[in-house]
Amino acid sequence: DFIILEMEFSNILLSANLAVMTFVAVSLWNQASSSVDKAQDMGALNFDTPIESPPAIVPSLSENGGNGLRVSTTRKNDPKQGVGALVKAEIGTVNSDGFYFVDPKEGEKDFYTIGLSTTTDKVDAPGRLPGCLVNSATCTRPNCVRPECRPWGHHYDTIYQQRLGPYSRDNVEPFQFLEIGFFNGFGYDLYREFLPQGECHSIEISCIAEGPKNEGKWPWGNFAEKNPRYQQYLDEDRLHCGDANNIEFLNSIWTLKMNRTDAPPLKVVVDDGAHIAEHMAQTMFFWFPRIEPRGLLIVEDIQPIHEANAFRTQFLPQIMKDLHYCGDPREKPDEICFPTLFPFLASIHCEMHICVFERNDTPAKELSLEESTLPSNALDLNKCTSSLNGHW
Repeated sequence: DFIILEMEFSNILLSANLAVMTFVAVSLWNQASSSVDKAQDMGALNFDTPIESPPAIVPSLSENGGNGLRVSTTRKNDPKQGVGALVKAEIGTVNSDGFYFVDPKEGEKDFYTIGLSTTTDKVDAPGRLPGCLVNSATCTRPNCVRPECRPWGHHYDTIYQQRLGPYSRDNVEPFQFLEIGFFNGFGYDLYREFLPQGECHSIEISCIAEGPKNEGKWPWGNFAEKNPRYQQYLDEDRLHCGDANNIEFLNSIWTLKMNRTDAPPLKVVVDDGAHIAEHMAQTMFFWFPRIEPRGLLIVEDIQPIHEANAFRTQFLPQIMKDLHYCGDPREKPDEICFPTLFPFLASIHCEMHICVFERNDTPAKELSLEESTLPSNALDLNKCTSSLNGHW
């Protein structure tokens, strides 16, 4: 009897609890419905407002070369997916072969599409890699461990679209652009079309007088004249024939052709010349201080080849150290490796085989030719004391 009474008492308590919970739930529902009605009447509640959520890491993997992890988060509603649908917080998309492409912003031109039309190697890799992976005979460097390094060409469009995209608008203020290394002019043709407001200049050594190199001439033929607009560019005084590693020549082009009273400001310089480390570094030391604030200097072809290796392994570590320099007396003694570049440096943005050096807000400066010359430590980090063991 005692057990039966205890069970009946438990059933009574359970029924009472359920009744109370039901009453509370109904009351809360009525209150919530009333609040929503009032908010809608006042126009205070918008059911189209996206629901924010923490970023979620979504892997983007591809044998053909994806760009690692991508971040997805809720930003806006997609009518096709319903309220609060997740969208990717990215600046681009991945194609079927696993290549990541940066989407042009509104008003910007498409670097990749224009590059394909001018046949420049700056955007060749995405189209060549799939076939290269199937047939190694079509690869330029078939034995590279990294698949993206195997085909001919580059995938520079991602960094160019991000950093030069704003300059591609039709309503941007006029500016000067300089390319080091015209060669056949396919890259220059791309820049001319991509940068409609740019006064585009280019320097090329192969169009100097033909003859022995020891006489200051060029013995291997004129590569530039293969461009159908070669004579036009000469007549416009936009193609300048000479050695871009000779600072006297550079100074003559700067002072006579570019730094004119009626010229727009120099905002962008691209080194796509000999791919020799000394030349690449010389471009930095001559041109970087002369670029206007927030302008860009871009160095291509920093891949691991013997000609360019010292730029990648000796120059870059030093200027990267300078970028983060503070000179705090409480820390170990430190020194600036490149005192003529450091005052103008804001940021460094690198992708595979290409780096963008951004100018800070310090006004452009006309350095002397001695100050514009390659210093002895430019390609030897051991000559910068603070790069040595025990100094960091």
